[in-house]
Amino acid sequence: MRKHQRGLSLVSTLILGAILVGAIIMAMRCVPVYNEYFTVKSALNKIASSGDADSPENIRRAFQRQSDVGDVTSITPKDLDITKDNGRYVIAAQWERRVPLVANVSLVFAFEASSRADASSQQ
Repeated sequence: MRKHQRGLSLVSTLILGAILVGAIIMAMRCVPVYNEYFTVKSALNKIASSGDADSPENIRRAFQRQSDVGDVTSITPKDLDITKDNGRYVIAAQWERRVPLVANVSLVFAFEASSRADASSQQ
């Protein structure tokens, strides 16, 4: 009885390696973008739950402090959309981030985050 060899050939190993390297490169490009998104979302929630959410100027100032600490570069305090709804401030932001991948190929991320100020912070 003749036994057949099992396993990956050299060519299939190289193809699998190329796919794995491509996935790692994509992950290395995507993780910092999502980390920044979660930092912005956390900053909006912290501002909304703190006593800083009593005027649009104070909200923008507090966001600037939070973004300096979190190294946020995609969005500035001017980009915040601050509205008042039923006596509470609603802080929202929408932005896009383009990340170059290879040559003229880029990844485009569209984000939206918002938070409503607590009633206790409005007193």
